[in-house]
Amino acid sequence: MASLGYAVGLFVCLRIALSMYALVLPTAMPLQPRCSTDSLFPAPGNTPFPAVFGAWRQWDACWYEQIASVGYLPGSASVAFFPLYPALVRIVALPLSGMSGGLTFAGLLVSGSAYIAAIVGLHRLVCRDFGALIARRTIVYLSIFPSAFYLFVPYTEALFLALAVWMLYAARRSHWAWAVLATVLATLTRTQGCLLALPLLWEFVRQHRQAAEGGGWRWQAALIPLPPLAGLLLFIAYSKATTGWTTLQAQSARWGAGYRPPWVLLENTWRFIAESGNIVEVLNLALLILFLVLSLVGLRHLPFSYSLYVAPQLLLLTVRQTAYTPLASINRYLLVLFPIFIVLAIIFTRHWHHALWFASSLTLLIALVSLFLLGAFVG
Repeated sequence: MASLGYAVGLFVCLRIALSMYALVLPTAMPLQPRCSTDSLFPAPGNTPFPAVFGAWRQWDACWYEQIASVGYLPGSASVAFFPLYPALVRIVALPLSGMSGGLTFAGLLVSGSAYIAAIVGLHRLVCRDFGALIARRTIVYLSIFPSAFYLFVPYTEALFLALAVWMLYAARRSHWAWAVLATVLATLTRTQGCLLALPLLWEFVRQHRQAAEGGGWRWQAALIPLPPLAGLLLFIAYSKATTGWTTLQAQSARWGAGYRPPWVLLENTWRFIAESGNIVEVLNLALLILFLVLSLVGLRHLPFSYSLYVAPQLLLLTVRQTAYTPLASINRYLLVLFPIFIVLAIIFTRHWHHALWFASSLTLLIALVSLFLLGAFVG
């Protein structure tokens, strides 16, 4: 019950704070909602819907709302976005069909519920492995991270985080069917979901070796990666048949997503920052470096399955580049790497450590929320 209490308390406080800020900010400067001004995303009927909901209808949220409304259309780049989140939004929106902005409100409900589930699971997981104090610090550090507001808006971050946390929790408790199911669902949430098979496989082999007192690993371990891989391949096949594009082709064609060696990506990022002065890109680069360092520190402090969750995703982020900005959305993708926040909770042992993290995180959180609400691309 303590885990649920912490999760609900954090959700209520942060949801109210973000909503109040979304209501107050337009009194200082006009907001620029993306969807309603873009021909790709016509505003729903019976608009305007309440500002406290509509203010969060920005960027990727528009794509998810379109998919929830009409599905994947032939030739549409919407196939770059995976189906589980918009499917849940569509289901939740069914009883809200007569409500102005019902899809947006449904997206907020799905994300909010997923956030609570993620925090409950994370608190239980960290309590089990590190104790209650580290667990409380971890959930707070994650919830006030500069891009943490994405956990409360119609994006996939909260859903993916919840599935990743509960996958590892189930795996460390030997609930293999639930762990595999969470991995498959995470794969249907975003591409990186298939990488969860690595920590799941490690936990399976480790626990069976211990049970057999070093007697080797069972052949069933070879089956662990198959369900998430099958889920990914099925969606790729479906996307090709439905839209004429695979999800990877759509990402490349619409956003110029491609892969570069890390040193080339670093050079391109540095050049982009020097030429544009883009502050968000500076933050993306700084956070990426910080997380790389902390992932190495984590090798000393965390069970190896935690590091196996972080390392492949960090590796992917060090080679992925988009045409919009080289490190586009990095601050958002880092948000779901929850073991890094456990490392912070472990190594921050003094009051000034906590004060520094709180002050810097909250300051950057307010800055990014402001830019997001004003229509700027921050992640």
